[in-house]
Amino acid sequence: MGANSSPLDGANSNMGSESEMPSGLRGLNNLGNTCFMNSVLQALLHTPPLRNFFLSDRHNRYFCQRNVNVGNKNSNSNDGNGSKNSRICLACDLDAMFSAVFSGDRTPYSPAKFLFSWWQHAANLASYEQQDAHEFFISILEGIHEKVDKDRRKPYSQGNGDCCIAHRVFSGILRSDVMCMACGFTSTTYDPCVDISLDLEPNLGGSAKMAATRSNLSCNGEADCVNSSQNHRISSLVGCLDQFTRPEKLGSDQKFFCQQCQVRQESLKQMSIRKLPLVSCFHIKRFEHSSVRKMSRKVDRYLQFPFSLDMAPYLSSSILRSRFGNRIFPFDGDEQDACNESSSEFELFAVITHKGKLDAGHYVTYLRLSNQWYKCDDAWITQVNENIVRAAQGYMMFYVQKMLYYKASEKQSAS
Repeated sequence: MGANSSPLDGANSNMGSESEMPSGLRGLNNLGNTCFMNSVLQALLHTPPLRNFFLSDRHNRYFCQRNVNVGNKNSNSNDGNGSKNSRICLACDLDAMFSAVFSGDRTPYSPAKFLFSWWQHAANLASYEQQDAHEFFISILEGIHEKVDKDRRKPYSQGNGDCCIAHRVFSGILRSDVMCMACGFTSTTYDPCVDISLDLEPNLGGSAKMAATRSNLSCNGEADCVNSSQNHRISSLVGCLDQFTRPEKLGSDQKFFCQQCQVRQESLKQMSIRKLPLVSCFHIKRFEHSSVRKMSRKVDRYLQFPFSLDMAPYLSSSILRSRFGNRIFPFDGDEQDACNESSSEFELFAVITHKGKLDAGHYVTYLRLSNQWYKCDDAWITQVNENIVRAAQGYMMFYVQKMLYYKASEKQSAS
């Protein structure tokens, strides 16, 4: 670590003046086992579409309708529905944090106000105990989405991605096909998602430490890493995605009712991505919970993740075309349109890692800014070599489309 990293501050820093540092690079103070929060916030603060939204004043906390009466001491703390937390707006707190982080001040920032608001939003998680970073990420996006639903007085589905900034950035749509093995009838369902949770590939041999060492020593470029993965059979993000979209035969206890056969039949299930989000978040299932053994454990195996990722093979259009070959096949809905409106090429810009045990670990975020990697460890920010990132134990990976396509819409002004 010492040979591949350098501090951002201090007399011996060899990075030059602070003006050369990327904008918005600021440490976050740990407020008591809050590294889970800091790691996710660092990723969100540097998510390009989200950053551009808040820095262009698209959500102004001083004009937000949910905060109009906050300063009025005589205002009732309950809204018409009797909710005492009706005026909590996590988007307003994010707006304040973006202002503070991108103000040019380099001293570590304390996100105490955001933590307090999140506690009120997710009361069941309000404590100074370590929480799961992925659970926190989902909770934050849900909080922003719920705020929009309450403001507009009518529900907006997250599936179309237009309801709020959280879902405009992270929302995609998964397609699930269940095919009858007797007659070929296929039942298709669609589900919105803000991330994709992936199982690690089966243990392919070799310890996590050995795999990380091999990767660090041999990966001088992207091609070298791919070859290393093939030679040593290291688990990879691409392999996890292949496994996620691979046809799976459901067990005899999971037979589904075929509308064509009119009886329960054995079936094949296949997942695919109908619509890609602007930012794809992949969550690796490293925490296993067994109700039979009544125990939980963390999977420490190394996972290789690419810096550039092509999602085209996992799109519904690609998988259906592969399934039916050159034959003419029907698209349910508008898969082709949904896939054509966005780019399938993604670039890695943030990695959240977890070190330690299940109940006593530590979260750290690696950020890619101006083609340079930085390690965000609560209040400490250091510049690191990309091999350090490659060898890290990835828990959440954030990829942004290389080319962002925006629709001109009046709806976007209503967030």
